[in-house]
Amino acid sequence: MDKIESYLNIVHYCLYKAEYRLHLLSNKVNPFWLLAKIPFIKKRHEKMGVDIHQEINKAWGDKRFGLSTVAAGGFLWGGLALFFFSVLMMLKVSISTPLIIGCGVGSGLICYVFVFKQDKYIKYFDRYEKWSKQEKRKYGWLTVGSILFVLFSFYLCLIV
Repeated sequence: MDKIESYLNIVHYCLYKAEYRLHLLSNKVNPFWLLAKIPFIKKRHEKMGVDIHQEINKAWGDKRFGLSTVAAGGFLWGGLALFFFSVLMMLKVSISTPLIIGCGVGSGLICYVFVFKQDKYIKYFDRYEKWSKQEKRKYGWLTVGSILFVLFSFYLCLIV
């Protein structure tokens, strides 16, 4: 059980980091940032003592309630549900609404128990932040491989 918990938290962490990096990348091409450069808006933010860029990045990057954490949790939950659904389709189980709902609820329960219950993932995030560059690269590729495996298994169950 500990290996499952560790694996799911590694995938969750890597998805979180990837999502946050995508956010930072999108900041460079986001046309709405031009609104923050309008003089009266810029003066208003300065008067309030708010750095809008820093506040938005904080909203995305917060480990506990950040948008990147929520998105990573959703991807983890959805990916697990898609994997279970693919396995059941390969076993030639007839597809029904309760089956799809069951895959979603089951994967949600697994994610809750191993990742989200009592904010376990924060403890793992703190540990994974200390990884070396080589470890980050290794587990990043593990996550990419896991995602490709799930997508490939879903594709296979559709053509079989």
